[in-house]
Amino acid sequence: MKTAVILSARKERDTETPYPLQPFGEGECLLDRTLGILRDNGIEKIVLVVGFRAELFQPYTQQGITVVVNQDFQFTASMASLALAAPYVDEDFILVESDTFYERVVVERLIASTYSNCLSITDESGKGDEAFVEVHNGFVSKITKDRHQICNIEGEMIGVSKISLDTYRMMLAKYASASNRYVNYEYLLVDCTDTTERPYLKFKNLIWGGVDNVRDFKQLKNYIFPRLCRKENPYDKENLFAYLKKIFPTENIGPSWQIEQIGGMSNKNFKVESPAGRLYILRVPGIASDGMVKRSNEDINGKLACKMEINPPITYFDEHTGLKLSDYIVGAETLNAGTIQRMGNMEQVVDIFKVLHHSQVRFANEFNIFHELLKYERLLQEAGGKAYDGYDKLRPRVFVLEDTLNKLGVDIKPCHNDLVPENFIKGGDGHVYLIDWEYSGMNDPMADFAALFLESDFNDDNIDFVLTRYFEGTVSKCVKQKILIYQVLWDILWSIWTCIKEAKGDNFGTYGQDRFNRALITMERVVHVLD
Repeated sequence: MKTAVILSARKERDTETPYPLQPFGEGECLLDRTLGILRDNGIEKIVLVVGFRAELFQPYTQQGITVVVNQDFQFTASMASLALAAPYVDEDFILVESDTFYERVVVERLIASTYSNCLSITDESGKGDEAFVEVHNGFVSKITKDRHQICNIEGEMIGVSKISLDTYRMMLAKYASASNRYVNYEYLLVDCTDTTERPYLKFKNLIWGGVDNVRDFKQLKNYIFPRLCRKENPYDKENLFAYLKKIFPTENIGPSWQIEQIGGMSNKNFKVESPAGRLYILRVPGIASDGMVKRSNEDINGKLACKMEINPPITYFDEHTGLKLSDYIVGAETLNAGTIQRMGNMEQVVDIFKVLHHSQVRFANEFNIFHELLKYERLLQEAGGKAYDGYDKLRPRVFVLEDTLNKLGVDIKPCHNDLVPENFIKGGDGHVYLIDWEYSGMNDPMADFAALFLESDFNDDNIDFVLTRYFEGTVSKCVKQKILIYQVLWDILWSIWTCIKEAKGDNFGTYGQDRFNRALITMERVVHVLD
């Protein structure tokens, strides 16, 4: 396979420069990244179909790319653009939507697949404009943007597919007689093929995103791309072999042990497969973890959580270095801000919180956010960094909140304290686990709820659902006041955390600044609800 078609004709709603041409990381744009990935995988013939601001794409003709203009882009959709590539396509091809950012493994595996047609899908993102996918016996049975039409959502389309020449010709024939010129190519693909002609590859925990508006582009530039950089940052395999040798001193550690990097925000995580086929997750602490996390506390608290059966079994933990090996969860799906707000997942999250908060277990440490903030301020000073502009002015108002919380009443229970959705892992059996107990400690359970709602941007209905299920009835006004206060505190704490990390050489885009800005806004809401 040597051919690819890239669709880039759509009119942008909020910019005069198409998002595929806007630089986001080291001057690279989405289109350049896609072209690089395609060429690295042996694609020689590339057809680029454009429409909106077509003149901006013309320089690509100098790179040997065939640029085709959809003059009717305002009155048609993706199938019309795909049809315009017909004179230049004479074999199976890779089809890419140019506003999509994805890991290069997607193209690599599609090209390597033996299927004539092959769709790529990943876990539901919760973005709001997903092309949902239902599957049956390893094939895609339904594609729709209306979640009400699907009984079981397997995931969503990524926007990168492999299309056979025969299927393409059938799509062209059907489109030639279509009265609806706004039809998208994926629906014609379904119409023109049997279910068994629509195999798919599912990429779990993929770093990717579609860019439809300025918010999406900001997300790409400041969050998604830095995450990919951290994941793709070269690692020393020999060092990892040395870690594994320490964990398994009697084993012959070497190339027969398969290692795959799978990301992580502040740490590096690796999927490890032994020659015998045993699967593990190896966690290597990231930059500037020293001083922030007391590993002996994490060790004790994490093992207590294992006994509660809410944390996967831990095979090895080094309390001095933070090196950890835990069992790999078969069929694991990392939840995200969208999937965690499915009803079944929310029910399991509440059940986890009930087990944890009501366990009567005493964790090894107290996690007092105000004390942690003082510690982080000291670490930031030692690292030679500085807080965001405006912090010094806000700081007195932040510490006054300690008295406010004490007046409202503070409960001290075992808490997780780091409730990003990626710390919830759903196994193939449907059971949800809560992982990464680095910041765990005795705290107010409302701080856990504050973090949960904040990190996944819970909507009001889902907040009410979770709290009502947890309290098994009426939720007091005091509960919501405390949650709002803790949301200010979490944003302030993690903004300082980011400053420390970046002072040590890490890069989190605008993550920390955005959290600080949100804290300023939430602080005003706190003042209002307490009046």
